[in-house]
Amino acid sequence: MKKIYTLCLMAAMALGMQAQVTLVKDINPGTGNSSPAGLFVYNGKIYFAADDANASVDHGKELWVSDGTEAGTYLVKDLNGTPEVPNSGNSTPGNFFILNDQLYFTALTKTWMTDGTEANTNDVLTSGIYFPQSDNSIVYYNNTVASNTLWSYDGITNAAVVNNGTITEKLSGGNLIVFNGKVMLYMEADATIGLELYEYDPATGIYSLIKDITGDDGNSGISNFTVLGDKLYFEALGGLWQTDGTADGTVAITSAASLSGVANLYAWNDLLFLEGDNSSGDQLYVYNPADGTTTNISNISGTNTNHDPSDYCPYNGYLYYRGEDANDTNGHLFRTNGTSIEQLDDVVKDVDEIVVLNGKLYFEGEDASTETTGNELFTFDPATIPTAIGDDAEINPISVYPNPSYGTINVKGLNSERAAYSIYNLTGQCVAKGIVYNNQITFTQKGLYVLQIIDGTQKTVSKITVK
Repeated sequence: MKKIYTLCLMAAMALGMQAQVTLVKDINPGTGNSSPAGLFVYNGKIYFAADDANASVDHGKELWVSDGTEAGTYLVKDLNGTPEVPNSGNSTPGNFFILNDQLYFTALTKTWMTDGTEANTNDVLTSGIYFPQSDNSIVYYNNTVASNTLWSYDGITNAAVVNNGTITEKLSGGNLIVFNGKVMLYMEADATIGLELYEYDPATGIYSLIKDITGDDGNSGISNFTVLGDKLYFEALGGLWQTDGTADGTVAITSAASLSGVANLYAWNDLLFLEGDNSSGDQLYVYNPADGTTTNISNISGTNTNHDPSDYCPYNGYLYYRGEDANDTNGHLFRTNGTSIEQLDDVVKDVDEIVVLNGKLYFEGEDASTETTGNELFTFDPATIPTAIGDDAEINPISVYPNPSYGTINVKGLNSERAAYSIYNLTGQCVAKGIVYNNQITFTQKGLYVLQIIDGTQKTVSKITVK
């Protein structure tokens, strides 16, 4: 039994050594930033904007594509120039969307379509589609050069939507979304009401006010439209709101009433994740529509009290995201199962734009340990994350918490008062060992480790983070 368990522990160590964020490609060679932006997965590849300013040929910020490998990461097209005459000016591709199973994006104030090849990357509209909301057959957007009016494009016709009513709309930014067959909008139609919640019905061509949240000529500051179940959630007046499309059904979430600065909403696993501040910094909260509760699941505290969660990406039972730890304001890679959080890396910083391709995460980041590449495209394989291993751990489980910890690790499920523990770094070296006294272990060396606890016949191996 002991020999088998030791092998399991070594396997966990091997996983720990592999569970690292790695560079895909240094697009802008040296310490300069290529700043990959707008990462969008389409047909087995990632499309994004990047700047190769320090390369042998400077193309500016242009359209790139990646299959997840260094060799398969390349410039699609210099939209400002030609292969014969490159141009270092920026076309800055963005606003990627899919329409009729084709990939579109905006650049140089135009709308383009691409299949990932230079020959088939061409402009299709002389105007740009910004803040697109697509259902794959039609895309709605705020036409900022046409007085912030609502337009639609179906791949052939690009025009202002039919308006059969008396309201003249003036949209605010990209705050629109398709919900229950209608387009929900943050816009102004009457100066005495201000910017408030409206809807547009494509079936009738009529705009309607849903609710004047402020009740006067002020603006309610709506943002972050997010659909979950049969409700639309959003931020208004700094708080969390929901609507079913009716005035009576547009209400503030009671359990989130103490939160301010609500932002970065994301619906996953029948839960609503959001950033909010309850006088303890910007933390990750979860709203559960089933029981109406709002819970802080990050509880970051230390020299930095703001967790600032954003850039969510679901994969294989977890929600991955960018967040700050208790030690600095750099964005690192985290994940949550909906009840707790786990920091996966503390070396790569400035994480954002997280997407998943072929079972791996891809995102912008910078290796803070070397700072030799600048902000580039990085990847992380969740399959390499070490897990608790032990053939009898499930029968008599030992649990450790909190994780991350700040020097004191609590142990639950012990049968004796003299359980032995060993702490290993990710190279397999034992850095601490001893006896668990009063169901606690004190270990203050910051980093990622593997903790082994042996309590008679009970054994567990867990990956831990110490802040």
